Amino acid sequence: MQTDLQKLFSQAYLLGGSPCSGKSSIAEKLSAVYGFQYYKVDDHDQQHLQRCQHDTQPVMYKYSRMGWDEIWSQPLEQLLADELTFARERFAFILEDLCQFNLEKPLLLEGTALLPELVELYPLKPQNAVFMVPTREFQIQHYKQRPWIAQILNGCQDPTQAFENWMERDALFGQEIIRQANASGFATIRVDGSIDIDRQFEQISARFGLRVYLKNINPY
Repeated sequence: MQTDLQKLFSQAYLLGGSPCSGKSSIAEKLSAVYGFQYYKVDDHDQQHLQRCQHDTQPVMYKYSRMGWDEIWSQPLEQLLADELTFARERFAFILEDLCQFNLEKPLLLEGTALLPELVELYPLKPQNAVFMVPTREFQIQHYKQRPWIAQILNGCQDPTQAFENWMERDALFGQEIIRQANASGFATIRVDGSIDIDRQFEQISARFGLRVYLKNINPY
């Protein structure tokens, strides 16, 4: 029997936002400390791309067949529009995945594809969602520390321009996430590196109303 998505969202917690903001690190700690079920959107990237169809998910289908140079040489307006449309097309796949979870304990959702405009259509409590967006400086600094970034850029004819397009796309995406979150009544956090992961974990736990720091103990 499939999970009731309305009920699942009503007791879910969500960490959304833009890339390189520390979402995964916080989510992993939250799930470990509180024993949450954990759904990380990024873990399903390839599965979702393999399932997309040209007629129903045209942007996903297009990107599944593009090389890195072709992607990052596009105009910024196209990159941003495609990123948002990609998330909208993908949301149906995410919902199908969520139907496999049970309702015995809360679920923690994490990923950039969880746009505020999409999740607000479900009974997700505003106090149970936080959208994390890095400052431009923090984003660039930490992207450069990721070894797989260089592997992608090496496949581009102009790595410097490709990286600039990538960073600007993500900065614009972050601005749109903040706009959507504000419109939907969800909290946002600007990540600038001034506090460490442990402090961010404490702040988000407090925002979620979680006070029991014991694994597998339901905080309700």
